[in-house]
Amino acid sequence: MAANDLKKPLGQSKKAPLLTAKRFMLASVGLLLTLVVGLAGWLIFTDQPNGGYPMKIVALPDGPANQAMIGIDGIRPGIKPGVPEALSTSVRRPQNSNNGSSGFTPNSGEIRVLDPADPSLANPPGRASTPLEKNARQINSEAIAGLPKIAIIVDGLGLSQTTTQEALSLLPPDISLAFAPYGNGLDRWTSKARAQGHELLVQIPLEPFDYPNNDPGPHTLLTSATSEDNQKNLDWLLHRFDSYIGIMNYMGARFTADELAGGDLVRELASRGLAYVDNGASGRSRMNDLANNMNVPNLRADYIIDARGRSQDIETRLVQLETLAQEKGRALGVATAFPISVRTIATWTQDLRQRGFALVPVTTLLKE
Repeated sequence: MAANDLKKPLGQSKKAPLLTAKRFMLASVGLLLTLVVGLAGWLIFTDQPNGGYPMKIVALPDGPANQAMIGIDGIRPGIKPGVPEALSTSVRRPQNSNNGSSGFTPNSGEIRVLDPADPSLANPPGRASTPLEKNARQINSEAIAGLPKIAIIVDGLGLSQTTTQEALSLLPPDISLAFAPYGNGLDRWTSKARAQGHELLVQIPLEPFDYPNNDPGPHTLLTSATSEDNQKNLDWLLHRFDSYIGIMNYMGARFTADELAGGDLVRELASRGLAYVDNGASGRSRMNDLANNMNVPNLRADYIIDARGRSQDIETRLVQLETLAQEKGRALGVATAFPISVRTIATWTQDLRQRGFALVPVTTLLKE
């Protein structure tokens, strides 16, 4: 036996193995507790209601709330058109006027839901039965009583994201907007425009005299086409977006001069409860006369504001528009969404009320 062994207390050589075993057992218990606590925390703080059971995420189609409604006011491209909304027989028929315009009055039907925080909506929303009535911007008629009224339509929107965004950023809500049917993201742009209070129109491509050398675009309505073909093309064009009050021609000197083709178009507008606005580019257009004969609310533009496309010429046209409004009590101008046009018109509107004029949406002129 070694000398060192004689000096150790009796039994001390057996404690080392016991101590090692205790440490191993404690470490195992601690590790187990850590795993249990970690698993519990993972179940509590992660969004896994199935508790780790196998699952598969499947993309479901949009529900009814996100799907288009059947009818002219809610159909999207690719969805089979439903039955067009009929023009109510109880609506007061528009009276013919010397400038080729007709009016309408609100009638019972679907309630238009408006934002009560919008100060321009001073009149309570009426009950509407046609897209024209339902989508009309409500204004405070008493606030503009006796003032010369000027309406402006800016067209060509939806083709360029940059110009469309600038127009929505600069133009006041009483400016009416006409969207071309060929742009991308039309639902997004038109929804934004409607949320800002703008009235909308659809630009419908119509046959010019030099067609097809001068082609307005796909689905153009033609004098040589059958009524059925023109109706199919019109359906496609009108289903590109919704919530509009009517249509405005894009080109179409030949088509608008043809009473047969033009009459078919006006009858379609009557059946759908939509208005017609002529941009005034062709002196041979018969569309306003046809619309008056069929009791379809309509207007003809007095001036194309930016025909020359220069700032000083646009300003001159706007002054002429004011002069006409003073003489007749009302005036309608049309411009294209060129940057120079949008900026000049936006500046002109800033002190229009101080100069004694009321800027109004298109439907205000249609009602008179």
